[in-house]
Amino acid sequence: MDIYVVTTFHFSQTPASISYHASEREACIAAAERVNAFRADLDPVSLSLVDGDCWQLGLAAAQLVQLEVFGLDVTDVDPSKLADASGFDVRLEKAELHGMSTLAFDDRERSTVLAALRGHQRHHCPSDLADTGSNLGRHEPLSPDEIDDLCIRINCGTLLPVEANIVVTLDGGLVQGIAADRPITVRVVDYDVEGADPDDLVMIPRDHGDPVPASVSGWAVNSVCIDPEWIANVDTASGLENPAATLVAGA
Repeated sequence: MDIYVVTTFHFSQTPASISYHASEREACIAAAERVNAFRADLDPVSLSLVDGDCWQLGLAAAQLVQLEVFGLDVTDVDPSKLADASGFDVRLEKAELHGMSTLAFDDRERSTVLAALRGHQRHHCPSDLADTGSNLGRHEPLSPDEIDDLCIRINCGTLLPVEANIVVTLDGGLVQGIAADRPITVRVVDYDVEGADPDDLVMIPRDHGDPVPASVSGWAVNSVCIDPEWIANVDTASGLENPAATLVAGA
């Protein structure tokens, strides 16, 4: 079985964003969506939307525009170095799978499967679903412990805790990216409303005192990277003596 992997890199996000697709056509459409997001951020007027058939050309054009923004000469640029020079890239690769793999699920699908398994594990199963779980009595349904093992396998060998694990990356005191070990929704509430359009403000309730005006926006949903492995590495690093801290202290 072949599966297509779309990987997006951006200098403002430490972990890459990865999605998995059953067909090359679906992967090309996903790649085009990522490219169009870059193009819209750079110049939504002159950089029009591209489709799945020409996402690579659209990506190269956006990377060249980014180099011009950086003030670099693009006349003799090496195409193989566009990604590194511009700071972003979109890649599409084909992978061969042997048997069932969690790569067959995207983040939302995997979360739904895990939620369904946990619901099946914790609640009495209705007769119609019990028949499904046993394939009409052809085998014994999974026990709670076996469901635990299956959830671990689906989640790439890691059993997620109940609480979401979220990492916010900063640079110069500004938020540069958000990573999580599962799909999340992020809202940004900004109380600095000086110069803001009053029509864009909402009244935010407070625990004590009257509501205050603020702007509320959703952190770009596609920019929230789902990367449990990277977050686990961050947890491991933060639990050990950090050599980076020693370097900074001695600087």
